[in-house]
Amino acid sequence: MTQQQSGKIFSGCNIENNGIMSICAERVAFSKAISEGEKDFECILVLGGKGELQYTSPCGYCRQFMSEFCDKNFEIYMYYDNDKIDKKTLGELLPDSFHL
Repeated sequence: MTQQQSGKIFSGCNIENNGIMSICAERVAFSKAISEGEKDFECILVLGGKGELQYTSPCGYCRQFMSEFCDKNFEIYMYYDNDKIDKKTLGELLPDSFHL
């Protein structure tokens, strides 16, 4: 789920397929927002797991994708165990990126 500076929230889900690459929820949420003209991103909330929520961090491909549209201070919240939240910045999860 991404939140825009405008206050709009866009959700996403994993889109699994038998092809070369599935699409992660983070990229789906960003793509929805971008396709509707949004470009100022405030934060993203990542949820994952089957049944109970498990600690889930964006994959490397998603981190690189986000770096194309966000700066190093972009906040990533990872919600897990039904009541815990870990907050990191994109710069912490993707250090030394050529896009940040």
